[in-house]
Amino acid sequence: MSQSDSKSGPIRRLVLAFRTGPQRRLRMRLASARRMKRGARFIAVTGSSGKSTTTTILGHLLEGSGKVRAQVLHNTVNPLIQTLLRVRRDDDFVLAELGVGGKGDMAPMANMFRPDLAIVTMIAVEHFSAFRSHEAVAEEKGALLEALLPDGVAVLNADDPLALAMAQRTRARVVTFGKDTKAQYRAENITSGYPRTLSLDIVWAGGRLCLTTRFLGDHFWMPVTAAVAAALELGVAPDLIQARLRDVEPVRNRCAPYRSAGGPSFILDAAKAPYGTLDLAFDMIGKADAPYKRIVLGTISDYAGSASHKYRTAYKTAREVVDQVIFVGGSATSARATAEDIAAGRFVWFASPKEAFDHIRASAREDELILLKGSSNLHLERIALGFRYPVRCWETTCGMGGDCFSCGAFENAFDRKTLKRAARRRRLKFWRRKTDTQKRVPLI
Repeated sequence: MSQSDSKSGPIRRLVLAFRTGPQRRLRMRLASARRMKRGARFIAVTGSSGKSTTTTILGHLLEGSGKVRAQVLHNTVNPLIQTLLRVRRDDDFVLAELGVGGKGDMAPMANMFRPDLAIVTMIAVEHFSAFRSHEAVAEEKGALLEALLPDGVAVLNADDPLALAMAQRTRARVVTFGKDTKAQYRAENITSGYPRTLSLDIVWAGGRLCLTTRFLGDHFWMPVTAAVAAALELGVAPDLIQARLRDVEPVRNRCAPYRSAGGPSFILDAAKAPYGTLDLAFDMIGKADAPYKRIVLGTISDYAGSASHKYRTAYKTAREVVDQVIFVGGSATSARATAEDIAAGRFVWFASPKEAFDHIRASAREDELILLKGSSNLHLERIALGFRYPVRCWETTCGMGGDCFSCGAFENAFDRKTLKRAARRRRLKFWRRKTDTQKRVPLI
């Protein structure tokens, strides 16, 4: 190690300490001051699942009634600071999803944002190593309700007791949504089944809305209903909601359809894979109308107890609804597939996404539907991209955040230094609001 390298470590730590300490505190004060000087309606979305989709839907619905500044996917303190610092006098709505990675994360963001309306989608165990229980997650997320303005509105999931209990943590008016008969905004007649997309009715004191969407799977009733309830509370006309909802596209890589040219159809759900929500994705493909169906399963996250048990249960559930289950990564032995399943091709395993892609490419059918499900570390979306583009980046765990769509470097051989420099340039372009020149990949 050179002398310059030995000095760079302490210097980097000092820079990091400054950026996460005095600099961040100053920027948070500036952002909070900017928030209080603006007359826009500030809306925050939190929960263990459905945040990004709820935020995306609500942002689109509100765009029919005014100028919207929305923060989606990037849900930690630094992006929130950037969003608030960019709020302009002519913004009518400022919409942000707020996520947490550990205890104590929510309160600083919530107190800085001070929402006029707050949505809680649902509570589950996320970031298990930090929270360990549903109750701990609810305690952390509930800090958002404590920062809600007294004359604001809390929109809570009536089907989730922990979310509903957050009503005790705010003086604001509380409205509820859900399938429960006591919900003030009630979802009914929920139907879907690929290629048919989700349709549902929402019933409330003001009437009934019959809605059609572009989302796949019954479970999207929750973010749709949450967003519609919030939009109605914010004064958006029901007929405008009905019209605009038809145009909302699924969030990229979260149960989004992807059709290859002359090859399989895919459902991309490779952004995250909490164990508690696997059944939702499996149920979606189970109800799909396709002659041949497969599931590619990568890393599962957010669970207590034995990993072997979770992968074994996931395999048993998956094999009941598809013709073939493909495990990717080091979890194959945990599946405990029988010799009969292996011999019949019901179960196959590959160490890397590239090997799984080669198998699917060799055995692909035009009439098949493939669900890509897993945490983001393996970037399983490359399997679908390979049917449209010459994918050359097959690093098993590249360490890059986000997905391959936003990275855009999948046609180049993997090089960590180049990718980090490119990622830094893209972040600068994003925050400076310059034209985004990266590759745009269509989902349908």
